[in-house]
Amino acid sequence: MNFKQWEEATTLPVSITVTEELVNAYYEAASISKNASQHVPPALPMIFYQYINVPWFQEQSFIHKDQLFYYKHPISMGDTLQCTVSLISVVKRRQFLVLHQELIGRNEHKNIVFSAKTTLLKEAE
Repeated sequence: MNFKQWEEATTLPVSITVTEELVNAYYEAASISKNASQHVPPALPMIFYQYINVPWFQEQSFIHKDQLFYYKHPISMGDTLQCTVSLISVVKRRQFLVLHQELIGRNEHKNIVFSAKTTLLKEAE
């Protein structure tokens, strides 16, 4: 796949509501015992990717190098967020492609609630 063709692309927004079921799915996927409180885990947005059609992910596998979360507001149960993923850059380093992307969640007023910057590695073809 030519990842450069997707550089600076942004997915269509997807509406995601934070429910108890979603939080429980996160805990299960992360092999974490369920927290008895209604606390929303800080890395929860990573599970949002399963609801977003990210074209540069199609039939691809990546090495997840790192991620950074930035919160302008906490995420709470019942929040509905409009989420998008943007491919910020694609750079070739040695035998790898390095993809920098950002997942952004906005509230009903279109204000940014969080952003999650991720670095992915893919063996260059």
